[in-house]
Parts: sequence; C-alpha cells; structure tokens
Amino acid sequence: MPDSSEIARLFDRRPRHWGSPADPVAWNAVRDKVCAQIPPETATEFVALLRREIVEVVGVDVDDADVVAEPSVLVEGRPEAVHLPTWRTIVVPLLTARARQLYGELPTERP
Repeated sequence: MPDSSEIARLFDRRPRHWGSPADPVAWNAVRDKVCAQIPPETATEFVALLRREIVEVVGVDVDDADVVAEPSVLVEGRPEAVHLPTWRTIVVPLLTARARQLYGELPTERP
C-alpha cells in the first residue's frame, strides 16, 4: 500500500491546459483533502476517495452530464466555477491512471 507521500506525488504533474481559472485552485484543494486521508489500500478505493473529495470541493459530481458547476471555488477572492468537461475528460482519468500505476494495476514502463 502506498504511503501519503506517494499519494501526494500523483498530483505533482498538473494537466497542461485548464478550462477555467478555478481548475488549478480546485486541483490543489482536492490534493490537500485526498492527502489528508489515510492512504487507500487499492486504486479502486483511491478513485472513490478522489471522486468524493472532488464533489466536496467543486460542489457537484463531475460525471453528471446534466449538472452545471456553480461558482464555488475562490480565485483571487472571486467565486469561479470549475470547467466540468476538463475534470470529466482530463483530471479524473489522469489521476485514475496514475493511481492504477502506483497500485501496480497498470505497467509503469512504456514498451
């Protein structure tokens, strides 16, 4: 089972592009909340924890296609909404793949 520092490293490399100024702020908040927890024993548990903390930070389930993000993340003192498509198509899949590599469910070396 990975330790807290290994979990924190999943968040070290950020996506290259964000859809909203709130996205990197939310990324940091999610990272802090995930890293404050006892490290999950499996990648599946990590992804469940990640999704719970994302809902906590951004206020909605990013996979709910019918939902619209409300301005809930403070950016320079102003509330901003995260860009849900970025979280749906980049952030969650990226962190899921990294967790699966960390937990040994995916190979880490490229052929």
